[in-house]
Amino acid sequence: MFLRDRWNRRWESFCHCCGKCCYEKEYIPGGTLITDYAKPCRFLDEETRLCRVYINRFNACKECRKVTVWTALFSPALPPDCGYVTKVRNGLNPRRILQRISRWKVL
Repeated sequence: MFLRDRWNRRWESFCHCCGKCCYEKEYIPGGTLITDYAKPCRFLDEETRLCRVYINRFNACKECRKVTVWTALFSPALPPDCGYVTKVRNGLNPRRILQRISRWKVL
């Protein structure tokens, strides 16, 4: 459990707290994803750009999704300057990370 907690703390530290992932998103015809920065999540404090219910965000907000390595690598919902995206796509070895995570599930 210690390794998982350590990884979770490290993973959370990649977030820049920009709040850009906390706005309404919609796919338009043709498959393009549009983020509507006029429609923030009701739990986003737009001044601080922090979630008011961060600890319980997945229970409080049905649209809130955990950002995973897979999401950071492939999701169009995260902006290119997202801390997770920049770290995973530019700084970490995704194959190594996925291998480590798959081993943790067995533990």
